[in-house]
Amino acid sequence: MDPALILLRVVHIGSAMLWFGGAVIGTFYLAPITKALGPAAQPFLDAMTRRGIGILFPTAAALTVLSGAAFYWRDSGGLQIAWITSPSGLAFTAGGLAAFASFVGGMILVGPSMAAQSAVQNELARSGRGTPDAGQQARLDRADRLMQLATRIDFPLIAFAALTMAVGRYL
Repeated sequence: MDPALILLRVVHIGSAMLWFGGAVIGTFYLAPITKALGPAAQPFLDAMTRRGIGILFPTAAALTVLSGAAFYWRDSGGLQIAWITSPSGLAFTAGGLAAFASFVGGMILVGPSMAAQSAVQNELARSGRGTPDAGQQARLDRADRLMQLATRIDFPLIAFAALTMAVGRYL
């Protein structure tokens, strides 16, 4: 029994479950609901921000990727090509690359989009106006397009990574 390996596995699987679960809820529930509610969703979004959602999911994603890289290094014997090109190695390589791409995509698309949407909604709340001016609407539209792009790219990548990790050891 290797306690460090067990701890690493708990961190990897636990953070991956949180990341994937957040992606499912965000993609299929939060995004469509907040879009349907429009400005009325702002108090809910503000509450999520105060509770640390903007830190929770990037942290879970980073822990997943970093612990996964440690497993990859260990399992590959220090990046031995024979392991990497084996069926299991190819599955873990493809899944790891998908997870890393999703992590980077999330950092580039999701975080800034959420920040831009929140900033405009807060500006509207402070001004007392219910509708955004042309500049604010342009910022909201751009943030919405980036968030939709993130959903189309990141969720399939995370799902692919989860599936390859689930079966990789058995190939």
